[in-house]
Amino acid sequence: MIKILKNNLKKKKIIFFQSTLGSLNIFNIHEKIRIPKNINIILKKNELKLTGPLGSINLNIMNSLNFFLKNNNILLSFNDLHLKRKKKSFLNLYKSLIKLKIKGILQGFKLNLFLKGLGFKAFIEQNNLILKLGYSHSITIEIPENIKIINQTNKLIFSSNDWIFLTKYVHYIKNFKKPEPYKGKGLLLKNEIIILKEGKKSKK
Repeated sequence: MIKILKNNLKKKKIIFFQSTLGSLNIFNIHEKIRIPKNINIILKKNELKLTGPLGSINLNIMNSLNFFLKNNNILLSFNDLHLKRKKKSFLNLYKSLIKLKIKGILQGFKLNLFLKGLGFKAFIEQNNLILKLGYSHSITIEIPENIKIINQTNKLIFSSNDWIFLTKYVHYIKNFKKPEPYKGKGLLLKNEIIILKEGKKSKK
């Protein structure tokens, strides 16, 4: 026999069924995300694992969120009464992250980094990116497994299925030679605009 218990639970606004086999919570569904047919999702306690044509990627889940899989949809439910005011922010954040992860394993992401400067060069050797940026020494950076790099003349093309990791990695490399403000020499992203300063004029 199943009973619906409401006593002493009105304050929390939670209703659950109880039977001889235990209790089952009924959650309000706050967001729904459609899953493409060629995406496989494994739901664990604190993690989502998404697999698609371009590999697999994981997403850690905060304790305040419940995830359910039903009819090719991911259902999100927020259950933390203490963070109720931030519910919309957390839901929007995870909704965006899931869509970003799905796009990554379906289409992938690319970033271009341009080497602007006389003598600036890049090489790829034994899974390492080697940069010559005008210093007395070369800079060697390990290439992670989930990032691929194509080396073209004065341009590096980075690709990955993880947008967040890709941007962090490219900006890490970019910091080795930020564009200087007078001639704009350095490592530049595509469409990056550098506002140049005028050099000091010599006195006559």
